Amino acid sequence: MRTNSTLCAGLGLGALAAVLAGCWLAGWSGAGAAVGTVGVARSEVAPAVAVARLATDGLGAAGIGLALLPLLLGDRLAERLEDRRSERRGGQPARRSGAATGPSKRATRTALRRAARLGVLLAAGWAIVALLALWLQAADAAGVAPVRLSPALLAEYAGQVAAGRGLLLTLGCALLLMGLQLAALVRSDRDGARGRARYPELVLGAGLLGVLPGPVTGHAAGHAGHDPAVLAIALHVVAACLWVGGLLAMVLVLAAHRRLVAVALPRFSSVAGYCAATVALTGVLSAALRLPTPAALVDTGYGLLVLAKAACLAVLLGLGFRARRTLLTRVAGLASSGPGSAPLASWLGLELAVMAVVFGLAAALAGAAP
Repeated sequence: MRTNSTLCAGLGLGALAAVLAGCWLAGWSGAGAAVGTVGVARSEVAPAVAVARLATDGLGAAGIGLALLPLLLGDRLAERLEDRRSERRGGQPARRSGAATGPSKRATRTALRRAARLGVLLAAGWAIVALLALWLQAADAAGVAPVRLSPALLAEYAGQVAAGRGLLLTLGCALLLMGLQLAALVRSDRDGARGRARYPELVLGAGLLGVLPGPVTGHAAGHAGHDPAVLAIALHVVAACLWVGGLLAMVLVLAAHRRLVAVALPRFSSVAGYCAATVALTGVLSAALRLPTPAALVDTGYGLLVLAKAACLAVLLGLGFRARRTLLTRVAGLASSGPGSAPLASWLGLELAVMAVVFGLAAALAGAAP
């Protein structure tokens, strides 16, 4: 537990440092437009807006990861992924049997109840941060200090500006996610279910929908190539949140159960592979649509942020390749090694640290102008 708390604190500090460095690199003090406006110099609230955006994205991704766990540990997804791996190796789909070779039902139920409990807390925090982001963005758009923002201006921003309406949608999705996770927790206590929501796909869908409004209603919405830009950023955000959130959720929830790690990590590795490819392709497309010329990559603060984010993504792809080649082999032996914890924090800490930096750079990039 102490290791997980230390890891979360380190990830938060790394992401915050990346936000502040990105804000400085993008030139917050002079260039760019305020959130929701065009051609207006940034206010002093702009760095706080970026930090609020980071918190909103980070809590949303963590909530999505917790919502993904029941699907990774569920039988239907497990069978599909295992059959696909078997077919790629030239074999036949595995025959199902009732042999108790996997994790116990009690361990699965304990892990899913922990995930639902954390999901309720994170969703509540996500809703609070979304309200804070709405307040800060409204103040930034109005060019006033947050303490001087009138209720009328806040209501006008939330009702008439796309970014404000998007944050209201994020708030609604966060509250829905909290309610669904709470229902799963109550259902587990009442009738002995595994701590899994009745419809886990709905829980995951609520989280994914909640992280989309911010990026979609940002600068991509005002781009000349509106449709491809919005589609690219939507796919980019969904894939990134599944990748980052899923990895973080496994470290926070499954590290105490070796056999659950042995079951879930190989399955998540298949999901993460598709997510990584999607993040890379859509990132390149978004940069191509946003930057006026290739020279802007090195001539502007926005371009330098893109390069920094691309470098971090290259590191993540290398770490992911290493995990598939070496870590999965070590994880395979955990299922037969008896009960106990798995050192996921030490195995995946570097990958999560780089992901935190990428999220920080993305938060700074979202408010910068090319």
